[in-house]
Amino acid sequence: MKDNIISFILTLLILVVIICTICLSLDLCHIIELPEKFSLRTYLSDSVAVSGDGEDVIYYPDYDATGYQNLTDENVNNEVDNSIYETNTSIQDNSNELSKFIHLDTENNVNENNNNNTYQYNNITDNSYYYNQLNDYGKTIYSTLYSNLDNLKSGSYTVDFGKTFNELLQNSDGERILGDSFQLSINAMLLDHPEIFYLDVTKMYMFTEATTTLRGTTYKISIGPENENANYLSYGFNSKSDVISAEKEIKSILYGIKSELTGDIYDQIKYVHDYLVDNVTYDSLTETDIAHGIYGALINRFAVCDGYSKAFKYILDNIGISCVEVCGIGENSSGNVESHAWNYVLIDGNWYAMDVTWDDPIINGGTGILTDSLKYNYFLKGADTFFNSHTEDGFIVENGEFSYPELNQTAY
Repeated sequence: MKDNIISFILTLLILVVIICTICLSLDLCHIIELPEKFSLRTYLSDSVAVSGDGEDVIYYPDYDATGYQNLTDENVNNEVDNSIYETNTSIQDNSNELSKFIHLDTENNVNENNNNNTYQYNNITDNSYYYNQLNDYGKTIYSTLYSNLDNLKSGSYTVDFGKTFNELLQNSDGERILGDSFQLSINAMLLDHPEIFYLDVTKMYMFTEATTTLRGTTYKISIGPENENANYLSYGFNSKSDVISAEKEIKSILYGIKSELTGDIYDQIKYVHDYLVDNVTYDSLTETDIAHGIYGALINRFAVCDGYSKAFKYILDNIGISCVEVCGIGENSSGNVESHAWNYVLIDGNWYAMDVTWDDPIINGGTGILTDSLKYNYFLKGADTFFNSHTEDGFIVENGEFSYPELNQTAY
């Protein structure tokens, strides 16, 4: 009898030891999670490595300070004659995968005109032209960042993607694919949404946290400031309240423009074009990051080509006219070649080119007159003339590029 009791106790102890060993092993492998006071992980910490501190800064194209049409009094009335570049064909994707994230002012302000002017209202654009060209990883990054815009206005918020890209990063080329996807998604979002004027993405970093256990390595991704004391808001903005105040200023300008619109789609485009030419001056001196966005163009009234084209798109977006910003190379009347930005506009199913920056040239000497032939030299142009001086360049990263709408062959 006594032997049976001892045998039973020993058997029970062995089972307990086996069960405890199994549980502790599963906990170490992150298969189950034991309470902290029972977990060996409390005493045997995992190997955690965080990379990206200043190394994976997001790249965004910078436009050269000479990205404008610089004319002298002597050539102010001369025609531009440049070598012809080959045009790049492109595919337009009209899907609306991002529509659930888009909230344009036009949805709630169709009838906000304060006078008797009326204009033909157009279809609301979905602002997803570049989003539609991303792979699934890029679309996830883009939509997650976009859904966190209110948080990002603080300039210090970190967007946590958790283990979303863990499976990808297990592959040998996963890091490269993810890096390219981040670069493309950030650029796509800023090209699609000129209203995001307050982020300086060159101050935003992608961080990878690699946790190594007995099971292997698990990767977590986040995007945020370089450190807890850093801020990724554009120059001149220091807080979320600054951004909100600036947004109100911009919307006030927008509503003022909309209240003056009359006529059909051509008349509306012409009015917006003329408003920018008449009210914005090329920023050839400071060229701060503010000059690259709609705040510089609409509020400070100083902008570079990126600011002109973003302001043009922002206004057209909000009156329901499809418009995209295009990046590339421009050869101005002086023969100088530089990085440049302009727009394509959709009218009656066809795309036409607009270069508002070069329709607002700086005339050296101060006595030249901006004639209509200069003011509309790049207004709703077709491929047959526009590509004489403009060359598209959609390459953002080595393994990825954006395509642009195919221009109508002739002008509108």
